[in-house]
Amino acid sequence: MQAGTEHEFVVEYSGDVRVLRGERPPGKLIAYSRAFLLMNRRALQFYFVKGSRWQSVSLERTRVGARGAERAVVSISAAEFPSGITKREIQIITLIAAGLGNQQIADRFGTSPRTVSTQVERIMRKLGIRNRAGLAAIAVDGSLIALPIQGSVQDLVAVGAIAIEALAESLDHGTDPIVVGVPAQSSATRPIRIGTIAGLQGYSLGDAVEHLCGVDLAVQTINAAGGVLGRQLQSVTASADLSDAHTVRKAMGQLVDAGVDAIACSYVSAENRFLLDMAADFGRPFLHLDTYQKHAQLVTDDPFRYGIVFQTCPSEHTYSLAFTRFLRDLSAERAMERVDRVLGVVEMDVPSATVADEGVLAAAEAHGWDARLRRRVPVESVDWQQEVAGIIAAGISLLLVSHFSLDEVIALQRELVRTGYTGLTYHVYTASQPGFLQELGAHADGVIWSSSTTLTESAMSQRFRRDYALRYGTEPGPAQASAAFDQVQLLAWSWRQAGELDPEEAAKVLRSTMYRGLNGTYFFGGHTQTPLSYPEETNDPTLGLPLLTSQIHAGRSVVLSPDLFGSMKNCRLPW
Repeated sequence: MQAGTEHEFVVEYSGDVRVLRGERPPGKLIAYSRAFLLMNRRALQFYFVKGSRWQSVSLERTRVGARGAERAVVSISAAEFPSGITKREIQIITLIAAGLGNQQIADRFGTSPRTVSTQVERIMRKLGIRNRAGLAAIAVDGSLIALPIQGSVQDLVAVGAIAIEALAESLDHGTDPIVVGVPAQSSATRPIRIGTIAGLQGYSLGDAVEHLCGVDLAVQTINAAGGVLGRQLQSVTASADLSDAHTVRKAMGQLVDAGVDAIACSYVSAENRFLLDMAADFGRPFLHLDTYQKHAQLVTDDPFRYGIVFQTCPSEHTYSLAFTRFLRDLSAERAMERVDRVLGVVEMDVPSATVADEGVLAAAEAHGWDARLRRRVPVESVDWQQEVAGIIAAGISLLLVSHFSLDEVIALQRELVRTGYTGLTYHVYTASQPGFLQELGAHADGVIWSSSTTLTESAMSQRFRRDYALRYGTEPGPAQASAAFDQVQLLAWSWRQAGELDPEEAAKVLRSTMYRGLNGTYFFGGHTQTPLSYPEETNDPTLGLPLLTSQIHAGRSVVLSPDLFGSMKNCRLPW
C-alpha cells in the first residue's frame, strides 16, 4: 500500500468483476475500475465524490505472471487540493475540461453565467493559467477531474477520467456478479484473448460503446457455455480516436503486445489503411466493419498477405445500390407526381463515405430526378447553418446524407427542422445509432436510414435483445452491438471447427462454410472475404445479410425494404 493511502483494493475483470483484495468498495468505483481495464489505460487519477466526502483515487494496471489476467490496483486517500483550489472549483474545472461553456456550467449548478465567469477567472489566477484551453489541459494532465460528473455525462468531451465515467455509465448497471475476497478461477492454460480497437475518443464514441457491449456479451455467453476448446475467452480493449492515426497505430500496438489471438473491431481501419498491414504482419484473424470495397479488394489482390482479414459486412457500393432501389420505389409513388424531384447529396469528405457514385446519379436522372446539389463536408465542425441554407435554396426534396459522425448528423437534422425543410432525408447508417433518436426525439420523425448490417428478427435475436437489456440496462441499437456479437461468435465457431487456434486453419473454416448469426448469414467464400448483401448481391435471403432501409415513426424504426422484411407502403411522405 502506498504511503498516505487510507485503503486499497484490487479488481480483476475477465468477464465478471472480482474484488480480489480489500473490503468491497462503492459500486461506482467498481464500475470505474472495469471501464479503466476495458480502455487499456496504464494509470489514472481523479477525485471521487460521495455525498460530502471527497477522496483521491489512483488506478494502476498490473498483471500477475507473464500471461495472467490484468488487474486494477485502486488506492484511495484523503483528497488534497492544489493552490488553494476549492471543491466547487474542482467541479468547474472538470466541466471546462469536458468542453462546457459558462452558460452550460451555470445551468448545472443553478447559478448565473456571470458567477461562473468570476469563478473561472479566480481559478486561472490561482493556477497561473491564461485561457480556458490551458485550464482544460492542466485539468487532464494534473488529474483535476472530479467524478461522478455534476449532471449528465452525455455529450461531454471524453478526456482523461471523463472517458472512464462515460464508458462506466454505458456499461455498468449493477448486473455483473461481484465476488469479494476470492481469487479468479485458475486454469492450466491462459484465456483466449480477443482484442478490440474501440473509438472511445472522438466522433465514434457511441458506436464504440455499443461494439464493446456486443463483444462483452458474446464473451460472457460463450464462457457460460464452457468456453472454446476447454478455455475461457477474455476481451482486451485498446482505445483510439478513429480520426487520429497515431492513436490507432498505438492501440494496435497494444493488442499486438498483449498477444491477442484475434481482433474484432468496428470501422476503425476504414480511414487507416495501415491497420490492415499491421494486422497482416501480426498474422492473427482480423475482423472489421469497414464497409469499404477498396479494403475488401486487398484480399483479392494479395490473398497470401491479407488472407486473415475478413470484412464482416458488405461494402459501401451496396449502399449505392440500395439507394438506387429506394429511388426507384419512391419515384413510383403517386404522391411524387406532385413533387419537384430535386436530389441533394451531403457526404463526409473521406473516401469511404462516397455513396452517390455515377450509377446513383444516372439512376436518379433516369427516374426524373435533378441532382442539383452535391457537397463534401468535413468530419467535424461543419457549418450546418450555411449548408442547410444551400439545401433550402436549391429546393431539395430528397437529401442523401453519408456522414459518419453522430454529433454532426444530429446537428444537421436540428438545423433542417429549424429552417422548416419539408423534404425527405435519407441517411447512410449513422441515423440508425440509438443516440440519434435519443437526442432528437420527435425531430427525428420521418428520417430514413439504411444499414448494410442489421439485427434481424428471430428467436436468437430476441434472446440477444433480452440479455443485452438485462446486462446493460438499455436496448441494443439495430446494427453495431449485434455485429460485434456476431464477430466474436464467428471466431469461436472457427476455432471449434478447426479444433485449434491456428490462424490459417481458422481462416480456412471461415472461407469454406457459412455461419448464421444475429445479422444474417455470413459466407466469406468470395475473393474479397466479405458476406453477400441481400437483395443487392444475392436473391436468396438465407445466403446473405439483409440491407434494410427503415423510417423513424414516432420513436421507432419501421422497415420499408426489401419486401421480405418490410414495405414501401409504410413510407410516410411529407408532401
